Amino acid sequence: MNTSQVRLQCIGVIPSAEGPVELTAPSAVSPEVRQRLEDSLHSSLLKTCPADSWPGALYLSNCPYPMLVTRDHLAGLATLNKVLVTAIDDIVARWWADPSANFPARMPLQPVEERLLQWLDHAQSTGITQPFRKRCGSWRPDFLIEQQTHTKDGAETFRICEINARFCWNGLMVNAIGQDALVDTGISGHELVGATDSQTLLDGIQRLCNARLPLDILKDEEPGVDIHLYAHYARRHLDQQVRFITPADLRLIPCNRSPCGHKLCCLVDSQSPIEGDRFRNEAGELLEEIHQVELELHHHELLNLGYEMLQNISLRCFNDMRTLLLVHDKRMLGLVLEEIDSFLARKVLTSEEASLLEQGLCDTILPGSARLAQLIDQCRLQCVLKDKYLLKPARGGKGEGIIFGQNMSPESWIARLEELASPSLSAQGTTYVIQRRVRQATYEVLLKEATEVQQLPVVGTYHAIHGEFLGIGIWRSSPGPVCTLSQGGSWMCSVVQAAL
Repeated sequence: MNTSQVRLQCIGVIPSAEGPVELTAPSAVSPEVRQRLEDSLHSSLLKTCPADSWPGALYLSNCPYPMLVTRDHLAGLATLNKVLVTAIDDIVARWWADPSANFPARMPLQPVEERLLQWLDHAQSTGITQPFRKRCGSWRPDFLIEQQTHTKDGAETFRICEINARFCWNGLMVNAIGQDALVDTGISGHELVGATDSQTLLDGIQRLCNARLPLDILKDEEPGVDIHLYAHYARRHLDQQVRFITPADLRLIPCNRSPCGHKLCCLVDSQSPIEGDRFRNEAGELLEEIHQVELELHHHELLNLGYEMLQNISLRCFNDMRTLLLVHDKRMLGLVLEEIDSFLARKVLTSEEASLLEQGLCDTILPGSARLAQLIDQCRLQCVLKDKYLLKPARGGKGEGIIFGQNMSPESWIARLEELASPSLSAQGTTYVIQRRVRQATYEVLLKEATEVQQLPVVGTYHAIHGEFLGIGIWRSSPGPVCTLSQGGSWMCSVVQAAL
Protein backbone atom coordinates (compact mmCIF):
# COMPACT_ATOMS: atom_id res chain seq x y z
CA MET A 1 0.00 0.00 0.00
CA ASN A 2 1.44 3.38 -0.99
CA THR A 3 1.51 5.55 2.14
CA SER A 4 2.74 8.72 0.41
CA GLN A 5 -0.63 10.44 0.46
CA VAL A 6 -2.28 13.82 0.77
CA ARG A 7 -5.66 12.59 1.95
CA LEU A 8 -6.32 10.74 5.16
CA GLN A 9 -6.58 6.97 4.96
CA CYS A 10 -8.02 4.33 7.25
CA ILE A 11 -5.56 1.44 7.07
CA GLY A 12 -5.53 -2.26 7.84
CA VAL A 13 -2.53 -4.45 8.50
CA ILE A 14 -1.82 -8.05 7.52
CA PRO A 15 0.81 -9.58 9.84
CA SER A 16 3.46 -11.83 8.30
CA ALA A 17 5.85 -14.25 9.98
CA GLU A 18 8.15 -14.10 6.96
CA GLY A 19 8.72 -10.37 6.61
CA PRO A 20 7.32 -6.86 7.06
CA VAL A 21 3.63 -6.40 7.56
CA GLU A 22 1.50 -5.41 4.60
CA LEU A 23 -0.42 -2.17 4.92
CA THR A 24 -3.67 -2.19 3.06
CA ALA A 25 -7.28 -1.09 3.14
CA PRO A 26 -9.43 -2.67 5.88
CA SER A 27 -11.47 -4.44 3.22
CA ALA A 28 -8.42 -6.50 2.20
CA VAL A 29 -7.92 -7.97 5.69
CA SER A 30 -9.41 -11.43 6.05
CA PRO A 31 -12.13 -12.04 8.65
CA GLU A 32 -9.78 -14.27 10.68
CA VAL A 33 -7.09 -11.59 10.84
CA ARG A 34 -9.69 -8.93 11.61
CA GLN A 35 -10.79 -10.86 14.67
CA ARG A 36 -7.20 -11.31 15.87
CA LEU A 37 -6.48 -7.61 15.43
CA GLU A 38 -9.61 -6.65 17.34
CA ASP A 39 -8.93 -9.09 20.17
CA SER A 40 -5.32 -7.94 20.43
CA LEU A 41 -6.27 -4.26 20.56
CA HIS A 42 -8.99 -4.70 23.17
CA SER A 43 -6.69 -6.86 25.29
CA SER A 44 -4.04 -4.13 25.15
CA LEU A 45 -6.56 -1.50 26.25
CA LEU A 46 -7.45 -3.58 29.31
CA LYS A 47 -3.80 -3.91 30.32
CA THR A 48 -3.82 -0.23 31.25
CA CYS A 49 -7.32 0.06 32.68
CA PRO A 50 -9.60 -2.88 33.56
CA ALA A 51 -13.00 -3.33 31.96
CA ASP A 52 -14.88 -1.80 34.90
CA SER A 53 -12.97 1.47 34.33
CA TRP A 54 -14.48 1.80 30.85
CA PRO A 55 -18.11 3.00 31.22
CA GLY A 56 -20.39 1.35 28.71
CA ALA A 57 -17.57 -1.00 27.67
CA LEU A 58 -16.23 1.84 25.51
CA TYR A 59 -13.05 -0.10 24.79
CA LEU A 60 -15.07 -2.49 22.63
CA SER A 61 -15.90 0.30 20.16
CA ASN A 62 -12.20 0.99 19.46
CA CYS A 63 -11.37 -0.07 15.90
CA PRO A 64 -8.02 -1.74 15.10
CA TYR A 65 -7.81 0.22 11.83
CA PRO A 66 -6.11 3.56 12.56
CA MET A 67 -6.23 6.71 10.48
CA LEU A 68 -3.01 7.36 8.60
CA VAL A 69 -2.35 11.09 8.77
CA THR A 70 0.44 13.19 7.32
CA ARG A 71 2.79 15.54 9.13
CA ASP A 72 1.19 18.35 7.15
CA HIS A 73 -2.14 17.45 8.76
CA LEU A 74 -0.57 17.68 12.22
CA ALA A 75 1.29 20.91 11.48
CA GLY A 76 -1.86 22.46 10.08
CA LEU A 77 -3.84 21.65 13.22
CA ALA A 78 -1.08 23.04 15.45
CA THR A 79 -1.04 26.30 13.49
CA LEU A 80 -4.82 26.59 13.49
CA ASN A 81 -4.87 26.01 17.25
CA LYS A 82 -2.28 28.74 17.85
CA VAL A 83 -4.32 31.28 15.91
CA LEU A 84 -7.59 30.22 17.52
CA VAL A 85 -6.14 30.51 21.03
CA THR A 86 -4.80 33.98 20.23
CA ALA A 87 -8.21 35.10 18.99
CA ILE A 88 -10.19 33.68 21.91
CA ASP A 89 -7.74 34.99 24.50
CA ASP A 90 -8.15 38.45 22.98
CA ILE A 91 -11.94 38.22 23.23
CA VAL A 92 -11.89 36.97 26.83
CA ALA A 93 -9.45 39.72 27.84
CA ARG A 94 -11.74 42.38 26.31
CA TRP A 95 -15.02 40.91 27.56
CA TRP A 96 -15.54 43.67 30.10
CA ALA A 97 -12.70 46.02 29.18
CA ASP A 98 -13.86 46.91 25.65
CA PRO A 99 -17.30 48.59 25.71
CA SER A 100 -17.20 49.14 21.95
CA ALA A 101 -17.08 45.38 21.34
CA ASN A 102 -20.19 44.93 23.52
CA PHE A 103 -19.58 41.20 23.96
CA PRO A 104 -22.07 40.77 26.86
CA ALA A 105 -24.88 41.98 24.58
CA ARG A 106 -23.79 39.88 21.60
CA MET A 107 -23.42 36.72 23.69
CA PRO A 108 -25.67 37.19 26.74
CA LEU A 109 -25.16 35.05 29.82
CA GLN A 110 -27.17 34.35 32.94
CA PRO A 111 -26.93 37.10 35.62
CA VAL A 112 -25.04 34.84 38.04
CA GLU A 113 -22.58 33.96 35.27
CA GLU A 114 -21.93 37.61 34.45
CA ARG A 115 -21.41 38.37 38.13
CA LEU A 116 -18.92 35.51 38.42
CA LEU A 117 -17.00 36.57 35.30
CA GLN A 118 -16.81 40.15 36.54
CA TRP A 119 -15.41 38.90 39.84
CA LEU A 120 -12.85 36.73 38.03
CA ASP A 121 -11.82 39.74 35.96
CA HIS A 122 -11.26 41.69 39.18
CA ALA A 123 -9.52 38.72 40.81
CA GLN A 124 -7.10 38.55 37.89
CA SER A 125 -6.34 42.28 38.07
CA THR A 126 -5.55 42.00 41.78
CA GLY A 127 -3.41 38.88 41.42
CA ILE A 128 -5.81 36.48 43.13
CA THR A 129 -5.98 34.37 39.97
CA GLN A 130 -3.63 34.00 37.03
CA PRO A 131 -4.38 35.54 33.63
CA PHE A 132 -6.76 33.48 31.54
CA ARG A 133 -4.08 32.66 28.98
CA LYS A 134 -2.02 30.85 31.64
CA ARG A 135 -4.89 28.75 32.98
CA CYS A 136 -7.34 28.41 30.12
CA GLY A 137 -7.28 24.66 30.68
CA SER A 138 -8.06 21.72 28.44
CA TRP A 139 -9.73 22.26 25.08
CA ARG A 140 -10.78 19.47 22.72
CA PRO A 141 -12.00 20.97 19.47
CA ASP A 142 -13.97 18.74 17.10
CA PHE A 143 -13.39 19.23 13.40
CA LEU A 144 -15.17 18.09 10.27
CA ILE A 145 -13.36 17.33 7.04
CA GLU A 146 -14.60 19.27 4.05
CA GLN A 147 -14.11 17.67 0.67
CA GLN A 148 -12.41 20.05 -1.74
CA THR A 149 -13.63 18.78 -5.10
CA HIS A 150 -11.90 21.55 -7.05
CA THR A 151 -8.39 20.39 -6.07
CA LYS A 152 -6.57 17.85 -8.21
CA ASP A 153 -5.49 15.68 -5.28
CA GLY A 154 -8.75 15.95 -3.36
CA ALA A 155 -6.97 17.40 -0.32
CA GLU A 156 -9.22 18.06 2.65
CA THR A 157 -9.94 21.14 4.71
CA PHE A 158 -10.37 20.76 8.46
CA ARG A 159 -13.17 22.91 9.92
CA ILE A 160 -13.63 23.20 13.67
CA CYS A 161 -17.33 22.86 14.49
CA GLU A 162 -17.13 23.20 18.29
CA ILE A 163 -14.73 23.42 21.21
CA ASN A 164 -15.41 20.88 23.93
CA ALA A 165 -14.21 22.35 27.20
CA ARG A 166 -16.99 21.54 29.68
CA PHE A 167 -15.27 18.35 30.90
CA CYS A 168 -11.55 18.97 30.99
CA TRP A 169 -10.32 15.41 30.32
CA ASN A 170 -12.72 14.87 27.44
CA GLY A 171 -10.98 12.16 25.39
CA LEU A 172 -7.48 12.77 26.77
CA MET A 173 -7.20 9.51 28.66
CA VAL A 174 -9.03 7.54 25.98
CA ASN A 175 -6.58 8.84 23.39
CA ALA A 176 -3.48 8.21 25.51
CA ILE A 177 -4.50 4.65 26.34
CA GLY A 178 -5.66 4.00 22.78
CA GLN A 179 -2.37 5.18 21.27
CA ASP A 180 -0.37 2.94 23.61
CA ALA A 181 -2.61 -0.03 22.85
CA LEU A 182 -2.16 0.53 19.13
CA VAL A 183 1.62 0.53 19.53
CA ASP A 184 1.36 -2.59 21.68
CA THR A 185 -0.33 -4.51 18.87
CA GLY A 186 2.63 -3.82 16.58
CA ILE A 187 0.72 -1.87 13.97
CA SER A 188 2.77 1.27 14.50
CA GLY A 189 6.05 -0.39 13.56
CA HIS A 190 7.41 -0.88 10.06
CA GLU A 191 7.87 2.78 9.05
CA LEU A 192 4.82 3.94 11.01
CA VAL A 193 4.62 5.49 14.48
CA GLY A 194 1.79 6.74 16.65
CA ALA A 195 0.72 10.21 15.53
CA THR A 196 0.37 11.39 19.15
CA ASP A 197 2.72 10.63 22.01
CA SER A 198 0.74 9.29 24.95
CA GLN A 199 3.26 10.63 27.46
CA THR A 200 2.77 14.13 26.07
CA LEU A 201 -0.95 13.80 26.79
CA LEU A 202 -0.35 12.46 30.32
CA ASP A 203 2.17 15.22 31.02
CA GLY A 204 -0.43 17.71 29.83
CA ILE A 205 -2.89 16.41 32.39
CA GLN A 206 -0.31 17.02 35.10
CA ARG A 207 -0.23 20.68 34.08
CA LEU A 208 -3.88 20.89 35.09
CA CYS A 209 -3.62 19.41 38.56
CA ASN A 210 -0.99 18.76 41.21
CA ALA A 211 -0.46 15.01 41.63
CA ARG A 212 1.00 15.63 45.09
CA LEU A 213 -2.35 16.94 46.34
CA PRO A 214 -5.60 15.02 46.75
CA LEU A 215 -8.03 15.43 43.87
CA ASP A 216 -11.80 15.70 44.20
CA ILE A 217 -13.89 15.02 41.09
CA LEU A 218 -17.24 16.81 41.30
CA LYS A 219 -19.96 15.01 39.35
CA ASP A 220 -23.58 13.96 39.58
CA GLU A 221 -25.70 13.42 36.45
CA GLU A 222 -22.81 12.83 34.03
CA PRO A 223 -21.64 9.19 33.96
CA GLY A 224 -18.21 10.24 32.73
CA VAL A 225 -15.54 8.33 30.84
CA ASP A 226 -12.06 9.79 31.16
CA ILE A 227 -12.53 10.60 34.84
CA HIS A 228 -12.76 6.89 35.64
CA LEU A 229 -9.74 6.07 33.49
CA TYR A 230 -7.76 8.87 35.12
CA ALA A 231 -8.78 7.83 38.63
CA HIS A 232 -7.45 4.32 37.98
CA TYR A 233 -4.26 5.67 36.39
CA ALA A 234 -3.64 8.24 39.14
CA ARG A 235 -4.07 5.77 41.98
CA ARG A 236 -1.93 3.12 40.31
CA HIS A 237 0.86 5.16 38.72
CA LEU A 238 0.93 8.49 40.57
CA ASP A 239 -0.07 7.35 44.04
CA GLN A 240 -2.55 10.22 43.99
CA GLN A 241 -5.62 10.22 46.21
CA VAL A 242 -8.78 10.63 44.12
CA ARG A 243 -12.32 10.97 45.43
CA PHE A 244 -15.66 11.38 43.65
CA ILE A 245 -18.03 13.87 45.28
CA THR A 246 -21.43 15.35 44.41
CA PRO A 247 -22.76 18.91 44.73
CA ALA A 248 -24.70 17.81 47.81
CA ASP A 249 -21.37 17.07 49.53
CA LEU A 250 -20.07 20.64 49.24
CA ARG A 251 -19.83 22.95 52.22
CA LEU A 252 -18.50 26.48 52.75
CA ILE A 253 -16.79 27.23 56.05
CA PRO A 254 -16.04 30.86 57.04
CA CYS A 255 -12.32 31.63 56.74
CA ASN A 256 -10.82 35.11 56.95
CA ARG A 257 -7.66 33.96 55.14
CA SER A 258 -9.56 33.13 51.95
CA PRO A 259 -10.05 35.77 49.22
CA CYS A 260 -13.74 34.82 49.16
CA GLY A 261 -14.12 34.60 52.93
CA HIS A 262 -14.75 30.85 52.91
CA LYS A 263 -12.94 27.55 52.87
CA LEU A 264 -14.26 25.04 50.33
CA CYS A 265 -14.93 21.67 51.98
CA CYS A 266 -16.82 18.45 51.42
CA LEU A 267 -18.55 15.83 53.52
CA VAL A 268 -16.50 12.72 54.25
CA ASP A 269 -16.97 9.46 56.08
CA SER A 270 -14.61 6.98 57.63
CA GLN A 271 -14.34 5.10 54.31
CA SER A 272 -13.21 8.16 52.34
CA PRO A 273 -10.27 7.35 50.02
CA ILE A 274 -8.65 10.67 50.93
CA GLU A 275 -7.15 11.06 54.36
CA GLY A 276 -6.75 14.73 55.15
CA ASP A 277 -7.25 16.98 58.14
CA ARG A 278 -10.81 16.35 59.20
CA PHE A 279 -13.00 18.48 61.40
CA ARG A 280 -16.67 18.93 62.25
CA ASN A 281 -18.79 21.95 61.48
CA GLU A 282 -21.45 23.40 63.76
CA ALA A 283 -23.95 20.88 62.43
CA GLY A 284 -21.67 18.04 63.50
CA GLU A 285 -20.81 17.00 59.93
CA LEU A 286 -17.38 15.51 59.28
CA LEU A 287 -15.56 17.62 56.66
CA GLU A 288 -12.28 17.92 54.77
CA GLU A 289 -10.94 20.85 52.80
CA ILE A 290 -10.92 20.63 49.00
CA HIS A 291 -7.53 21.57 47.56
CA GLN A 292 -8.27 21.03 43.86
CA VAL A 293 -11.43 19.97 42.08
CA GLU A 294 -12.14 18.73 38.58
CA LEU A 295 -15.61 19.69 37.37
CA GLU A 296 -17.75 17.13 35.57
CA LEU A 297 -21.05 19.01 35.79
CA HIS A 298 -23.64 19.98 33.22
CA HIS A 299 -24.43 23.66 32.87
CA HIS A 300 -27.62 23.65 34.91
CA GLU A 301 -25.81 21.75 37.67
CA LEU A 302 -23.19 24.49 37.83
CA LEU A 303 -25.80 27.22 38.14
CA ASN A 304 -27.63 25.32 40.86
CA LEU A 305 -24.54 25.66 43.06
CA GLY A 306 -25.15 29.39 43.57
CA TYR A 307 -22.81 32.36 43.31
CA GLU A 308 -20.81 31.96 46.54
CA MET A 309 -20.10 28.30 45.88
CA LEU A 310 -19.10 29.03 42.28
CA GLN A 311 -16.84 31.82 43.46
CA ASN A 312 -14.98 29.51 45.83
CA ILE A 313 -14.83 26.67 43.32
CA SER A 314 -13.33 29.09 40.78
CA LEU A 315 -10.17 29.36 42.87
CA ARG A 316 -9.57 25.60 42.90
CA CYS A 317 -11.15 24.16 39.78
CA PHE A 318 -10.19 23.11 36.32
CA ASN A 319 -11.20 23.96 33.76
CA ASP A 320 -11.27 27.69 34.46
CA MET A 321 -14.79 29.07 34.76
CA ARG A 322 -14.12 31.45 31.85
CA THR A 323 -13.41 28.39 29.72
CA LEU A 324 -16.61 26.67 30.84
CA LEU A 325 -18.84 29.71 30.39
CA LEU A 326 -17.30 31.29 27.29
CA VAL A 327 -15.02 28.95 25.34
CA HIS A 328 -17.26 25.87 25.51
CA ASP A 329 -20.23 27.94 24.33
CA LYS A 330 -20.75 27.41 20.58
CA ARG A 331 -21.44 31.13 20.22
CA MET A 332 -17.73 31.77 20.76
CA LEU A 333 -16.97 30.49 17.25
CA GLY A 334 -19.45 33.01 15.86
CA LEU A 335 -17.85 35.81 17.87
CA VAL A 336 -14.39 34.88 16.61
CA LEU A 337 -15.58 35.10 13.01
CA GLU A 338 -17.37 38.40 13.65
CA GLU A 339 -14.18 39.85 15.18
CA ILE A 340 -11.92 39.10 12.20
CA ASP A 341 -11.82 42.74 11.06
CA SER A 342 -11.08 43.88 14.61
CA PHE A 343 -8.24 41.38 14.95
CA LEU A 344 -6.73 42.74 11.74
CA ALA A 345 -7.22 46.41 12.61
CA ARG A 346 -5.59 45.99 16.02
CA LYS A 347 -2.84 43.72 14.60
CA VAL A 348 -3.84 40.84 16.86
CA LEU A 349 -3.68 38.62 13.78
CA THR A 350 -1.96 38.90 10.42
CA SER A 351 -3.99 38.65 7.24
CA GLU A 352 -2.70 35.09 6.75
CA GLU A 353 -3.81 34.12 10.27
CA ALA A 354 -7.22 35.71 9.79
CA SER A 355 -7.66 33.79 6.55
CA LEU A 356 -6.69 30.59 8.34
CA LEU A 357 -9.44 31.19 10.91
CA GLU A 358 -12.05 31.85 8.25
CA GLN A 359 -11.10 28.64 6.46
CA GLY A 360 -10.63 26.57 9.61
CA LEU A 361 -13.89 27.30 11.46
CA CYS A 362 -17.38 26.22 10.51
CA ASP A 363 -19.45 29.19 9.40
CA THR A 364 -21.33 30.01 12.62
CA ILE A 365 -24.10 32.61 12.90
CA LEU A 366 -25.04 34.16 16.25
CA PRO A 367 -28.65 34.55 17.42
CA GLY A 368 -29.76 38.16 17.19
CA SER A 369 -27.05 39.06 14.67
CA ALA A 370 -27.37 40.98 11.41
CA ARG A 371 -26.27 37.85 9.56
CA LEU A 372 -29.20 35.93 11.02
CA ALA A 373 -31.62 38.59 9.79
CA GLN A 374 -30.08 38.27 6.33
CA LEU A 375 -30.38 34.48 6.45
CA ILE A 376 -34.06 34.69 7.39
CA ASP A 377 -34.72 36.92 4.37
CA GLN A 378 -32.77 34.58 2.09
CA CYS A 379 -34.62 31.50 3.37
CA ARG A 380 -37.96 33.18 2.65
CA LEU A 381 -36.86 33.60 -0.96
CA GLN A 382 -35.13 30.22 -1.32
CA CYS A 383 -36.99 27.43 0.46
CA VAL A 384 -34.24 24.86 -0.16
CA LEU A 385 -31.58 27.04 1.46
CA LYS A 386 -32.56 25.57 4.83
CA ASP A 387 -31.03 22.25 3.74
CA LYS A 388 -27.57 23.83 3.93
CA TYR A 389 -27.86 24.78 7.62
CA LEU A 390 -28.36 23.26 11.04
CA LEU A 391 -29.18 24.48 14.54
CA LYS A 392 -26.91 23.48 17.39
CA PRO A 393 -27.53 24.05 21.12
CA ALA A 394 -25.01 26.70 22.13
CA ARG A 395 -24.22 25.11 25.47
CA GLY A 396 -24.74 21.45 24.71
CA GLY A 397 -22.50 18.56 23.85
CA LYS A 398 -22.36 14.97 22.62
CA GLY A 399 -24.33 15.89 19.51
CA GLU A 400 -27.54 16.25 21.51
CA GLY A 401 -30.31 18.49 20.24
CA ILE A 402 -28.90 19.22 16.77
CA ILE A 403 -31.64 20.14 14.29
CA PHE A 404 -31.05 19.81 10.55
CA GLY A 405 -32.82 22.25 8.28
CA GLN A 406 -33.44 19.52 5.71
CA ASN A 407 -35.65 17.72 8.25
CA MET A 408 -37.97 20.70 8.68
CA SER A 409 -40.63 22.30 6.53
CA PRO A 410 -39.76 25.77 5.18
CA GLU A 411 -42.36 27.31 7.49
CA SER A 412 -41.06 25.54 10.58
CA TRP A 413 -37.49 26.46 9.72
CA ILE A 414 -38.32 30.15 9.36
CA ALA A 415 -40.23 30.03 12.64
CA ARG A 416 -37.24 28.53 14.47
CA LEU A 417 -34.91 31.17 13.05
CA GLU A 418 -37.29 33.95 14.07
CA GLU A 419 -37.23 32.60 17.63
CA LEU A 420 -33.50 33.38 17.57
CA ALA A 421 -33.97 36.98 16.45
CA SER A 422 -33.03 38.07 19.97
CA PRO A 423 -29.55 37.22 21.28
CA SER A 424 -30.93 36.63 24.77
CA LEU A 425 -30.99 33.23 26.40
CA SER A 426 -34.35 31.54 26.86
CA ALA A 427 -35.99 31.28 30.28
CA GLN A 428 -34.25 27.91 30.60
CA GLY A 429 -30.87 29.50 29.86
CA THR A 430 -30.54 28.01 26.39
CA THR A 431 -30.16 29.19 22.81
CA TYR A 432 -28.86 27.89 19.48
CA VAL A 433 -26.24 28.84 16.94
CA ILE A 434 -26.80 28.40 13.23
CA GLN A 435 -24.04 26.61 11.33
CA ARG A 436 -23.64 26.07 7.62
CA ARG A 437 -23.40 22.35 6.95
CA VAL A 438 -20.05 21.05 5.77
CA ARG A 439 -19.89 18.82 2.70
CA GLN A 440 -17.91 16.11 4.40
CA ALA A 441 -15.34 13.87 2.76
CA THR A 442 -15.92 10.14 3.18
CA TYR A 443 -13.45 7.34 3.80
CA GLU A 444 -13.41 3.57 3.57
CA VAL A 445 -13.81 2.44 7.17
CA LEU A 446 -14.61 -0.81 8.93
CA LEU A 447 -16.17 0.13 12.24
CA LYS A 448 -17.32 -3.14 13.74
CA GLU A 449 -16.95 -6.75 12.72
CA ALA A 450 -20.73 -7.01 12.43
CA THR A 451 -20.72 -4.45 9.61
CA GLU A 452 -19.21 -4.37 6.16
CA VAL A 453 -16.70 -1.83 4.94
CA GLN A 454 -18.48 1.51 4.44
CA GLN A 455 -17.78 4.92 2.94
CA LEU A 456 -18.44 7.28 5.85
CA PRO A 457 -17.37 10.68 7.17
CA VAL A 458 -15.05 10.80 10.15
CA VAL A 459 -14.96 13.45 12.87
CA GLY A 460 -11.54 14.47 14.15
CA THR A 461 -10.39 15.93 17.45
CA TYR A 462 -7.25 17.44 18.90
CA HIS A 463 -6.09 18.37 22.38
CA ALA A 464 -4.65 21.59 23.78
CA ILE A 465 -3.65 22.40 27.36
CA HIS A 466 -3.32 26.05 28.39
CA GLY A 467 -3.27 26.92 24.70
CA GLU A 468 -0.50 24.50 23.71
CA PHE A 469 -1.25 21.94 21.01
CA LEU A 470 -0.60 18.45 22.42
CA GLY A 471 -1.55 16.35 19.42
CA ILE A 472 -4.34 14.89 17.37
CA GLY A 473 -7.07 13.08 19.29
CA ILE A 474 -9.29 10.15 18.47
CA TRP A 475 -11.36 9.90 15.33
CA ARG A 476 -14.93 8.73 15.46
CA SER A 477 -17.35 7.56 12.82
CA SER A 478 -20.85 6.17 12.52
CA PRO A 479 -23.50 5.82 9.80
CA GLY A 480 -25.85 8.38 11.38
CA PRO A 481 -26.01 12.12 10.64
CA VAL A 482 -24.50 12.98 14.06
CA CYS A 483 -21.44 11.03 15.11
CA THR A 484 -20.87 10.62 18.85
CA LEU A 485 -19.51 7.81 20.99
CA SER A 486 -22.41 8.29 23.39
CA GLN A 487 -24.78 7.30 20.56
CA GLY A 488 -22.93 4.19 19.41
CA GLY A 489 -20.13 5.55 17.25
CA SER A 490 -16.77 3.83 16.90
CA TRP A 491 -13.36 5.38 17.53
CA MET A 492 -9.84 4.97 16.24
CA CYS A 493 -6.41 6.49 16.84
CA SER A 494 -3.82 7.78 14.36
CA VAL A 495 -0.48 6.77 12.89
CA VAL A 496 1.98 8.74 10.79
CA GLN A 497 4.99 7.81 8.72
CA ALA A 498 8.17 7.71 10.81
CA ALA A 499 10.60 10.55 10.24
CA LEU A 500 13.55 9.59 8.07
